[in-house]
Amino acid sequence: MQLSLNVLIVDDEPELVKSIVSILNTTLPEYRLNTKEASNGKMALDSVKKETFDLVLMDVRMPEMDGLEALKTIKEVDPRITVVIMTAHSNLQDAITAIKHGAFDYIEKPIDPEKLSALVKKAIVTKEMVSNLTLSSPILDDDIDSKFVGASEKMREIFHLINRLANVDTTVLIRGENGTGKELVARAIHSNSPQKHGPFVAINCGAIPENLMESELFGHERGSFTGAIDRKIGKFQLANKGTLFLDEVGELEPDLQVKLLRVLQERKFMPVGSNREVRTNARIIAATNRNLEKMIEESEFREDFFYRLNVMPIFLPPLRERLDDIAGLVNFFINKFSRKLNRSIRGVTTDTLAILKKYRWPGNIRELENCIERAFIIENGPFITPLSLPENILREINNRSNILLTGKYSGPLDYDIFKEAAEKEFIESALRANEGKINKTVAHANIPKNTLLRKIKKYSIDVSRFAKD
Repeated sequence: MQLSLNVLIVDDEPELVKSIVSILNTTLPEYRLNTKEASNGKMALDSVKKETFDLVLMDVRMPEMDGLEALKTIKEVDPRITVVIMTAHSNLQDAITAIKHGAFDYIEKPIDPEKLSALVKKAIVTKEMVSNLTLSSPILDDDIDSKFVGASEKMREIFHLINRLANVDTTVLIRGENGTGKELVARAIHSNSPQKHGPFVAINCGAIPENLMESELFGHERGSFTGAIDRKIGKFQLANKGTLFLDEVGELEPDLQVKLLRVLQERKFMPVGSNREVRTNARIIAATNRNLEKMIEESEFREDFFYRLNVMPIFLPPLRERLDDIAGLVNFFINKFSRKLNRSIRGVTTDTLAILKKYRWPGNIRELENCIERAFIIENGPFITPLSLPENILREINNRSNILLTGKYSGPLDYDIFKEAAEKEFIESALRANEGKINKTVAHANIPKNTLLRKIKKYSIDVSRFAKD
């Protein structure tokens, strides 16, 4: 199945425009190309206001309105449009200026067919990557005015956010639960940044043993410790001129946090067993699902390291707080797996969607995607039915009990005191509904067992009084 690609070609040389159309048609057979031409920036701007384009290929030096001025205005009209600048070798400074103003990349004249094809394909992949960020709904964590909006507006908000982050070189901290799409956001920022031609190097800080973590990050010299048979290049050096993604940064031990803090401050490090310093210009993007502020209070995370990471914080909300988005996400995954698995499933039944909205989604978007993929394998009809959903989802929905919190708080106007009173009432109501059985309460009230036992002890709750004889 061919994908549609709307391209606007802006140049005052008709023969060059014809040549570009021919190159695109020849080298991109997987796309159904819809091309439109404009001979200057003003005409390009008029076209963008009237139609939707996936890609704009634009010259810089043109009459009436040049490419740089048109670029700025196009990005203001619709930040979703990907713009590639075409320029002569002698005018490369124009290309650098254009990238600073939001152009995806540039290509030199005369146009090389292979380079143009590769650049267009990369631009399409990057655009899709950013478009997919609607799944995660990222917002700047320090922007109190951020709100979730409709799909079209949400896309504009996200492209604006990525543009803001891509045009600066500061450290980004992405916060959110597992499965919310933290690495997807990190890759989208990298792919739209000046470092996009460099490597994207990811490391899971929670998956590597503590005694090997320093070597993984900074590298080591041969013989620097037992087992160091050869010299090793660390992730910081591998990510030079690119982006280093520190996933699960909250799992790092304080000693290593100190060393990372120095790298962030001085942009240099020393490999294990070496007496030479290595410089790095890798951009750092970190991610965590941990409550770092609480870890700071408990002396598990360094405050100075936190503030160095937290220059540009992004928050990815959990799926349970985005129930209105579930229908759209389900349709997105249905379209994705229809193409991938060559199936023709048209949607979900009303009762299936109701179940999906009631479930709490502890695995967030990743769990929902797996759920829809599983349904594609099992379902035989044109719509996904409840019978195609995983048993754990159906079991949780069927076993969930509704309890009424009837207590009326009367006490000091203090949120913490009120919260504890409400928490105690909830625990008692959950135990009552489950006949004082701990494991049953854990399963049906969606509360971790160690948390439940800790709260029972904290509030001196007598579990035996809820047991049925």
